[in-house]
Amino acid sequence: MKLIERYIFAKLVRAFFLSLVALTATVWLTQALRQFDLVSAMGQTLITFFQVTLLLLPPLATVVAPVAVMIAVIYTFNSLNDGSELAVINATGTRQWSLLKPVLMLGIGVTIFMAAMTLYMSPLALRLWRETITNVQGNVLTSILREGEFVELSDDLIFQLRQRAPDGTLRGIFMSDSREAEETIVYLAERGAVLDSEIGVFLVMSDGTIQRRNEKDNTISIIQFTSYAFDLSTYSSRSETPPYRPRERPTFYLFSPDLDDKYYRRKPETYAQELYTRFSTPLNAMVFALLPLMFLSQAETTRQSRSTTISMASGSAMVIAGLSFTLSVASGENFAAAIALFVVPLGFVILSITLILIGIQPRPPERLLILSDKISLRVKRLLRIPVATVGASAR
Repeated sequence: MKLIERYIFAKLVRAFFLSLVALTATVWLTQALRQFDLVSAMGQTLITFFQVTLLLLPPLATVVAPVAVMIAVIYTFNSLNDGSELAVINATGTRQWSLLKPVLMLGIGVTIFMAAMTLYMSPLALRLWRETITNVQGNVLTSILREGEFVELSDDLIFQLRQRAPDGTLRGIFMSDSREAEETIVYLAERGAVLDSEIGVFLVMSDGTIQRRNEKDNTISIIQFTSYAFDLSTYSSRSETPPYRPRERPTFYLFSPDLDDKYYRRKPETYAQELYTRFSTPLNAMVFALLPLMFLSQAETTRQSRSTTISMASGSAMVIAGLSFTLSVASGENFAAAIALFVVPLGFVILSITLILIGIQPRPPERLLILSDKISLRVKRLLRIPVATVGASAR
């Protein structure tokens, strides 16, 4: 690899990783806030919260990786143009291959990364996420920690909690046990806590009373206690994981689904759609890498509107991504759409490589450039930028 190629590749890689981390963190934060109910309402620890939310990283990384590639290419070649480095490269007769090769290497690397995500890591992470969420929501210990609700742990066993303190202490405990036909037991306690030990799970109540009512003669006996443990081990077992959805299934399973699969019997076309999508999605990395380069590979003077070219590059990539999404939705029932799902991105990749190598750079229409300059001028005036500066840059 030549020096100029290493230089461009290093800038691309740095910009890509910064963009990937920033975008992934932003999207992950929005998803993590949606799962915060695990801590605030379901009484789970921060470890469980991070376990659940971090399992969403592989599918999120698959979504943002192509965008991070596009941002890296646009940033790198725009900075090369602003620093007149791109003009020097073009003027010295450097072959277009020297500009294409670093971008191609980055695109191939991200394509391999996305293939690993879509074909293996994302389905695995989603399966683990589903199992964890099911265990949390199905565990009775999660249910009893809901403040102010009467929760039926089993037939004739009802639990109610007034308040749960930040340190995990339970306050205002009420429990009615009428599982025995001849006797009803009511537990009232000022405070308590759930103890999960090796021998079982217990609700340890403090400063309360046990009221026993005999259903035959309606006699009531009251016992006051300072500490009492109620066994909850029977109700703390894991619930059965529901059937996996197509996006949670391993890739090899999609080739030959179980005929008794609940979702397969209902919508068998979704399995084919998911399979086509997993293999075609990594191609977006190549599209988002090469398409911006096709618009930005040639040097432009500061008098020319680079922002309009960047808008065309990013807009074109988004249009192709939208078209691919539409084709993926239709691919389960339409085989022609499934073929087009691969042909469209590959076609734009070949077109981009061809135009880059022969040195043809698509440019926005002159009217669009004039309109862009006018909009930019008005925006800068609204921001009170000196008119002289605007005029110098617009001429």
